[in-house]
Amino acid sequence: MNQLVTSQPRSVLSLCISWFWVMFATALISCSGGGTSTYTVGGTVSGLTGGSLVLKNNGGDALTIAANSTSFAFATTQTSGAGYAVAVGSQPNGLTCSVSNGSGTIANSSIANVTVVCQSQYVYVPNLGSQPVFTVSMFTISPTTGVLTALNPATITDTDFHTPIAIAVNPAGTFAYVVNYFQHTVLMFAIDSSTGVLTALSPAAVRTDPSNDAANGNSVSIAINPAGTFAYVVNHYTNKIAMFAINTSTGILSPLSTPSVPSGNDPRWISINPAGTFAYVTNYADNTLTIYSIGNDGILTAVNTISAFSGPTQITIHPSGNCAYVTNSTANSISILNLQNNTVIGTVLTGNSPTQIAINPDGTNAYVVNTNSNTISMYSLGSDGSLIPLSTATIATGATPVSIGINPSGAYAYVSNSGDNTVSMYSINSSTGILSALGTPVATGTTPFFMAIK
Repeated sequence: MNQLVTSQPRSVLSLCISWFWVMFATALISCSGGGTSTYTVGGTVSGLTGGSLVLKNNGGDALTIAANSTSFAFATTQTSGAGYAVAVGSQPNGLTCSVSNGSGTIANSSIANVTVVCQSQYVYVPNLGSQPVFTVSMFTISPTTGVLTALNPATITDTDFHTPIAIAVNPAGTFAYVVNYFQHTVLMFAIDSSTGVLTALSPAAVRTDPSNDAANGNSVSIAINPAGTFAYVVNHYTNKIAMFAINTSTGILSPLSTPSVPSGNDPRWISINPAGTFAYVTNYADNTLTIYSIGNDGILTAVNTISAFSGPTQITIHPSGNCAYVTNSTANSISILNLQNNTVIGTVLTGNSPTQIAINPDGTNAYVVNTNSNTISMYSLGSDGSLIPLSTATIATGATPVSIGINPSGAYAYVSNSGDNTVSMYSINSSTGILSALGTPVATGTTPFFMAIK
């Protein structure tokens, strides 16, 4: 005999009614915006007069900003409580952009106060032989063509100038330091953020070898650590490295408690690794490289000497900090140094009397000025640090080139020609790395030497 089941239909009906109300409530929440809110990260841009700028948020989410833009916002939104960190991914050609207010935590509203400021790039060239009035030539880089245009004024002079041979700019781009070859002094300048013109600080100069009152210190080069807190000057006559603290507010140099340390015989160049933990000095006369550790107080301590070179004039460190490259001016070659174990892992031939080597910011190409060949040798860089000649291996310079620099975006290269008092200009092919000359070289003072690019 069949029995009637009366509870089951009520249960099914109850479930159906419950399902209906759940779906109805979900629809109401969706329509009213009651889901998780997300917010944009953005801000303002100024000075982007040419090229394009790439910004990144939290190391990714790349955003390309076109020339003449005044604002930006990343496409990817974030929830409240999420962190953001905006940084420059790649610079526009001929401009240097910086980010302020770039990091923080989102708190229930979009971020619109990240500030990006782009400024012109400048080239500074000390003129070693501009007697009786010694000068530094100053240029701005066109962000669209890479061509140099003289500033107004085109040069600066100073009563303390005496055979200026080298110049360095601090990482913040606010101060410049000019080394006087015969006077063993460093002149200190502020850089005008709007015009790029150098203005002498007060006091204007500091001695690089206070114990030597006769003007024969022969200071030849200068390096500033990545933090911009210490400066080191090579004195090749006295075989010393002078050490200074940098006041980051005023730009003034002050000798450290230990003002100098000994080097090898006839030191020529000093470079500092990207971490700011080691310094490397080439010693021309004894064919060595001295390696120093850098203390928290900025003082150098010699930790190793490598004897594997031939008339070493300059050392350049790869942006990764893993390898370095030493110019052997009397052997017409470059030595490749593994900085993990401080061993020479290879040698590659150059033109005659290589003087200086520059590596592009991406670490993919290297360029060597050959002083007695009037050429630049061009290489690609292997993953192991090896130098591989490009399909077009060299390009002509002016007479007696001594220095080469690459602008921060890696789009342009510049060479000072001490024999004909000019700077040659080149564009860098982003795919091949090959240089192409940019018109007629620009004039400098007499005997232009080791340049700096801001």
